Amino acid sequence: MIASFKPGSSPPYAKRAVAIAIPVKNEDQYLLGCLDALDRAAGRYGGKVVIVAMANDCTDGTIDILTNWRPTHATIAWSAVSLLPGARHAGWARRLALDAGAALLKHPTDLLLSTDADTNVSADWIVRIVAHVDAGNDAVAGRALTLRSDRASLGAAARRRLDQLGRYYTALDYLRARAETEPHDPWPRHFYEGGASIAVTYAMYRRIGGAPTPPVAEDRALFDRIRAHGGQVRHPLDVRVFTSCRISGRAPGGMADAVARWIDQPVDAPLHETYAVTAALNPASANPGDQLSFATLPDAIREAQTLIRLTRVFQSPEVETIRFVPIAANDRDAGPERGVQFGDGIVPAFGIVGLADPVDQHHIPA
Repeated sequence: MIASFKPGSSPPYAKRAVAIAIPVKNEDQYLLGCLDALDRAAGRYGGKVVIVAMANDCTDGTIDILTNWRPTHATIAWSAVSLLPGARHAGWARRLALDAGAALLKHPTDLLLSTDADTNVSADWIVRIVAHVDAGNDAVAGRALTLRSDRASLGAAARRRLDQLGRYYTALDYLRARAETEPHDPWPRHFYEGGASIAVTYAMYRRIGGAPTPPVAEDRALFDRIRAHGGQVRHPLDVRVFTSCRISGRAPGGMADAVARWIDQPVDAPLHETYAVTAALNPASANPGDQLSFATLPDAIREAQTLIRLTRVFQSPEVETIRFVPIAANDRDAGPERGVQFGDGIVPAFGIVGLADPVDQHHIPA
């Protein structure tokens, strides 16, 4: 059963109705901020927006928040469910939320969006997604940055490690964009495909038969399925969300597990799904011996930056440049990108598009 609350006045008419699906699992620490950010984005959009929260097996204050929250611009619809033992994972949690959102849409041009309960979307999140879909894309993968408060709480050493990874993946994004030019998805772009920012047209969601339900990496599996059905996926830099960098997450094998490993692992231990430049740009040739460590990562950053400098010599006019972040000998002087409203620090797009096994270094028990 879905409980709902509608604001007192209807928002102005807009061409596309929007449903935003949020899987929720004991998220009372972040949920209110997530909902407020979505409501603000709905107000900026000005059209019909319904927020669909699927609370699964929650034992904290999540239900109280969903019961008492009152939106100003959007409509809230939520349900509380208990998943069967074999379905208690991120794949089914996301699928149920997306299906509930899709059930509230009618027209092929309507939009089905999804984010995570520990994430704050930017105020222009919906508006910019709509613009990219209006340009002819079937799906949009947004860019995730970290919440400033969460990042500060990790400590200086952890932030340096995440900053290193962010710089490396930003450089790889530039090199990949030159090597894998797609007319609908040009540079400037990113390669992150995460649950923090998903958008797909209602028509495309119906075409693919709903979201896939793997226990981990359900977000990437969804975008893979869209591409397999001929859909165009855009990865713009201007569709931004700000997500937590917590180290204790709800989904085994998810972002929180990756952050925890990155922070705590020995300096010479292999980095999860982080490969040397050549292997990262040619995933079919990647093997475990190509994995980087925090000891070898600075050299890989320098190699990637050198390649970028070389490509700029022969740069086409349509390819925009990116600003280098300086790298010091001990990495202490290299700060994260600033000027973001709600957060800073790029969420590394761990996982190489095209890699045969996206969780090859993280075994999930049955």
